[in-house]
Amino acid sequence: MAVKKRAGSLRRAFNARGVFVFVMTPFRRTKDRQGRYEVDLPGVERNIRHFSRVDGEKVMVVCGGSGEFHSLSPAEVASVAQAAVAGAEGRCRVVCGIGGPTKNAVRMAGAAQAAGCDAVLVMPHEGTVKRGEKALYEHHRAISKAISIGLMPFRASDQLLSLDLVKRLSAFKNTVAIKEESGAVDWVRTGARVTGGMPFITGGSENMIPYYYLAGAVGFTTGMANLTLPQSVQLHNAAIAKDWDRAMAWRDYFEPLTDARRELGTPMLKGGLEMMGLAGGPVRATGAVLDAAGRRRVRKLMKEKGLL
Repeated sequence: MAVKKRAGSLRRAFNARGVFVFVMTPFRRTKDRQGRYEVDLPGVERNIRHFSRVDGEKVMVVCGGSGEFHSLSPAEVASVAQAAVAGAEGRCRVVCGIGGPTKNAVRMAGAAQAAGCDAVLVMPHEGTVKRGEKALYEHHRAISKAISIGLMPFRASDQLLSLDLVKRLSAFKNTVAIKEESGAVDWVRTGARVTGGMPFITGGSENMIPYYYLAGAVGFTTGMANLTLPQSVQLHNAAIAKDWDRAMAWRDYFEPLTDARRELGTPMLKGGLEMMGLAGGPVRATGAVLDAAGRRRVRKLMKEKGLL
């Protein structure tokens, strides 16, 4: 009974409602000794400070998928987490993506805790997934035991955690939410019901949010909110209040932005950040940046949407 009380207390303290901004990791155009674009840590802090001052329920998620997690070293993940916490200045929660083999993930989780993060998001690891759900359970259990901050398991198309496994992970005292990004809208309803109300955070673009919230989601992850956080908060506010007419109107607002992001990818968001006076830079793995035609298109769209 005491464990349940502690778990409920941590979950309430974290409060998983809101817009989970999958923050871009900005990179400089200069390279380090390994030939990699250098992480722009002052840029991380500056961007997070800007986002944290937007009114509404929001959470900053650094080193996630949009944050190019797989191009970052464990030391860089720790440094980004520190810069994010410094930029947030206590105005909002900060979650850090961690992953890799279990020993590495445990070390990264400890570093995120030491940096002052409020929770970790366990990124899918192909080697662990291939070993099956017993290995996945032990992987998450080891991370959970190593930290006292929140834990967020990640259900994705390449890591389809079963309903039984999600129930078991939800029993950990520091599981504060489940991240669901497999595209299974109705699964959110079933998952929330069988876990006794565990908060579910969903992804898949703003276009899908009214449907996910109808199914029981209380928050959503978004890369688009790097450019649209005030508007993304308004979508969340409408959906959490079950004001479906207003939520659908906001969903329609986002549709052309979503279409452009699907076509232009991460460079659209990084280029848009630069247009807003924030830090963007190249995609680390490829060096990709938004070309001149893309910049003209994105600037025009952002002006039409009142973002510039």
